[in-house]
Amino acid sequence: AEVFEKVAPSVAFVEVNDGTGSGFLVDGGYLITNAHVVWPNDKARVVFSDGSEHEDVPVRNWDLLADLAVLGPLDTKQQPLTLADGENLPIGSEIYLIGYPGEVEDLPEPTLTQGVLSRRREWQAAKLTYLQSDATIIGGQSGGVLVSNAGEVIGISGLGWPAAWDGFRFAMVASAADLAPRINALMMDILSNPGIH
Repeated sequence: AEVFEKVAPSVAFVEVNDGTGSGFLVDGGYLITNAHVVWPNDKARVVFSDGSEHEDVPVRNWDLLADLAVLGPLDTKQQPLTLADGENLPIGSEIYLIGYPGEVEDLPEPTLTQGVLSRRREWQAAKLTYLQSDATIIGGQSGGVLVSNAGEVIGISGLGWPAAWDGFRFAMVASAADLAPRINALMMDILSNPGIH
């Protein structure tokens, strides 16, 4: 409950013409989500759990290899989240996914699912580590956050594995430690070129 209360207000529901997903606030009022949540749209609708709604939020930058997109900035009272390194957590550590899976409501509330860190998988070509968990993951969770039991954001949701199986799926979450430099690079592009889109 403490983890949810700390993190969930800054996790948003993201909606485009052909789908929905999740995202989370970072400094400057910008929202981070998975690129596949918003691609190829240039705007999205964003809703927070307090009912605040933002229409036509611009999609500002992409990293398609790492499956990242930056939206905003948003005028919001919600607090930004910071990314932490969870790659050294012991296997079996309690972790939580927070996002908006399978959402159909216009003004939804975020969902919390719990699991354990099952293993780490490496995508060496992209220099990305994925944290695997048995926490439940379904469509709409993409762009949400993986959180340690200390309330630290240690990953960004994006994949379920195996993708073709209709039964149990492991959550495959990109490590926040590996994504942080990529997010910083996207933000620097935006700040150095305000017209970037």
